[in-house]
Amino acid sequence: MILTYHGAGMIKISHGDWVAVFNPIGQKSELKPNRFGADLALVSLNDPLYNGVAELVFGERQPFIIDGPGEYERLGTFIHGLATAGPNGKINTVYSLTVDGKNLVHLGALIDPELPPVAKEELGTADILFVPLGDSATGGLIPRAAYQLALTLNPHLIIPVNYTAETLKQFIKEAGAENQPALDKLVIKDKDLTAKEGELAVLAAS
Repeated sequence: MILTYHGAGMIKISHGDWVAVFNPIGQKSELKPNRFGADLALVSLNDPLYNGVAELVFGERQPFIIDGPGEYERLGTFIHGLATAGPNGKINTVYSLTVDGKNLVHLGALIDPELPPVAKEELGTADILFVPLGDSATGGLIPRAAYQLALTLNPHLIIPVNYTAETLKQFIKEAGAENQPALDKLVIKDKDLTAKEGELAVLAAS
């Protein structure tokens, strides 16, 4: 499994020939979108920064789109979406995605650092957790609250998204992981992941 980060809350997951994308950036956002084909698109928020599913159509490849809470199955992949508080009164969907036996959880544009107990139970243990940094206006959590919430989900690996240079610096400090390098991509192997416990990985936006 290969993970790449494309800015805002956008994460690309490549597993063999199969591609899934959390929160694709759209043409109407202030960020430049990335265009490539994908098999699955998961949209946390009704906003151009998160719902650019048209950018994931390439040739004959069109993604199966999930844009709200519920339980889904696609090509042997199980997805669970939970409704939470998003910015500006919008609904934010937190997703749990099972790929190759690994539970990937993306908090979307979550603005409430207190997930309800039932939500934590339904999400289960996150093997890989994507945590948004920001504030209640833009979507995301301040670094300290983001890190504290991350620990409650017992992840093997924590990956911040939607960060600025300053919020990333603060988040790394909270995690006690100074001098953390930013990677262009992250290759996940079973033996590497199981050996980690609440470790931080930083992906550079491409």
